[in-house]
Amino acid sequence: MSEKKSEFEQAREEGRESIVAEFVDFLKYNKKWWLTPIVLVLLTLVALMALAGPGSAVAPFIYTLF
Repeated sequence: MSEKKSEFEQAREEGRESIVAEFVDFLKYNKKWWLTPIVLVLLTLVALMALAGPGSAVAPFIYTLF
């Protein structure tokens, strides 16, 4: 195996950022701050749907919100 590492191997050895950090960097550098409320609303809806799933004890309390 050669001593020189490929770009892929170098990227693998570097520390990986979390998806939240990558998203914040994207918002910061691309000036897309208007995406933040959309993503937060979608994440809230996903959390509510997960809690209101079949067999959940929280479901009756979530249904009263709507």
